[in-house]
Amino acid sequence: MKAGALRPTMRRFAPGLRALCLSLLTFAALAIRCWQLGAAGFSEDEISKLRAVEAYRRLDFTANAEHPMLMKVAALASMSAAQTLNAHLLEIRGLAISPEAAFRFPNALAGALTTVCLFLLAEALFSVGVAWWAAVLWAVDVNAIAIGRIGKEDSLLVLFLLLAAWCYERGKQAAPAPGAYSHRGQRWFGWAGAAFGLMAATKYMPYYFGLHVIFARAADPLPGLNRPDKPRYFGAMLVAFLGANVAIMLPQNWLYLFRYSTEQLMAHTGYAFAGKLYVNQMSATPFGLPSYFYVVYLLTKVPLAIVIAAAVGLVTMIQRPRERGLVFLRVFFVFILLPYSLIASKFVRYLLPLFPVLDIMAAVGIWRVVVWSRSFRRTPEATSRRRLRVQAEVAASLVILAGPIAAIAGSSPHFALYHNTLSEHVAGHALLFPHCELYDAGVREAAQLVAARAAPGAIILSEAPRVVEEYVHARRVDVRSRTLTHDAPPAGAEVWVLVQDGRIYYENVEQITRLRATHRAETDVRVGGVSAVQVFRLPAAPAVLHSSR
Repeated sequence: MKAGALRPTMRRFAPGLRALCLSLLTFAALAIRCWQLGAAGFSEDEISKLRAVEAYRRLDFTANAEHPMLMKVAALASMSAAQTLNAHLLEIRGLAISPEAAFRFPNALAGALTTVCLFLLAEALFSVGVAWWAAVLWAVDVNAIAIGRIGKEDSLLVLFLLLAAWCYERGKQAAPAPGAYSHRGQRWFGWAGAAFGLMAATKYMPYYFGLHVIFARAADPLPGLNRPDKPRYFGAMLVAFLGANVAIMLPQNWLYLFRYSTEQLMAHTGYAFAGKLYVNQMSATPFGLPSYFYVVYLLTKVPLAIVIAAAVGLVTMIQRPRERGLVFLRVFFVFILLPYSLIASKFVRYLLPLFPVLDIMAAVGIWRVVVWSRSFRRTPEATSRRRLRVQAEVAASLVILAGPIAAIAGSSPHFALYHNTLSEHVAGHALLFPHCELYDAGVREAAQLVAARAAPGAIILSEAPRVVEEYVHARRVDVRSRTLTHDAPPAGAEVWVLVQDGRIYYENVEQITRLRATHRAETDVRVGGVSAVQVFRLPAAPAVLHSSR
């Protein structure tokens, strides 16, 4: 296929129709992401954010200081709006917005709006055909949907990263000639800088700005005057960052950040991957979780049709090293997947910035096959078969989309539990990534169950104590929540233990092993057909939990 063949291959929609179709696609992406958004209770990480939101209401911006403000401010606005709406909707049964859904809505919205940014960026780097495919694949990307439904900063980071990259491309394209200066281009570069600043105000990850710098240099090593004016560019970045993250100027937050980054605040070590416990802390690099962690995730959690399409895009990316769009894919694909695979600390949500890259790669692969098939229409024999080829393209499109749509339908509303057929051959129905796939789902139900059965003054031991406290204290203030690892229950109190496969650590693995060997679970809370929380009821202050200490 000739260079540039990915571009002039599809008629452009009329502007109004294009905007309408993109709006409908974005609305569909939002509807999927908001479907039963409160189906799972809060996770331990989300409770930390929720407490920060409560502190923000009191104008205390020191809570959860390891992360910037923007996501928490968005959650505060969303929860305040939900409270106002609920005040008028509580009389209409079933319409009240749950705290979980209200808290997570900004991330779901960011995931849906990323559909637009991904379309615009792919259109600028490739063609309108690639752009539509990339946007559609992102809208129904089951892994992006799953990560976008939790209250963490990654969804907003991806939104602003893609927005910044698109604004930068608009700035490059505004020049009247290669290497020429453009006042209009500098305005776009300024918007790109502001978007990068908002990205940093979402999560302290300047790494992605560095990746964009590498891409810009690799794609255009001699830009001439067609490059950002540095004072304006970095000035916009700084203003946006400080404006959306004023908490960074508080001295106590710097002290907290230092303690957090030096691992002084870690309460647990370990991550259960594929049934085996591994070290999961940055200082253990290059040991710890195996380097194939993320590769296994991609091969077992991405629909196979998308894996195959992305493989075709990967071949294209290798074959044509100088095309600007493919340089973008190569830089971000390699420098996200490779370094993240080598460091010891790994979580699935860290991979979210790779999924839009993967969706564009799959779109490139699909569109390359479409362009190749259309090239045969130029012969007289092929012209007579045009209708048949169009039907074949439509059928192939339906086959490609069948995988993601089936993944969404089969795993809703717990999208993180999806696994493809390859995973079934590798692990059967066992969870390979239980912490990230369940993310404390089921703890709410387990805590509510214990609250209904526990004796006065009972103790609940778990590795999600703040989640348990959140839901138990709504019903029982006398029942106390403690950590399984660090807290010994007082003598004479009834003890309940919640055990999660996703929260097995080096600090508690022996306790849990003995507990399961000597006691039978009273209840097994299941989520999406999977065992999520085992509930044990034990004699007062059982020695089985603490004999190893």
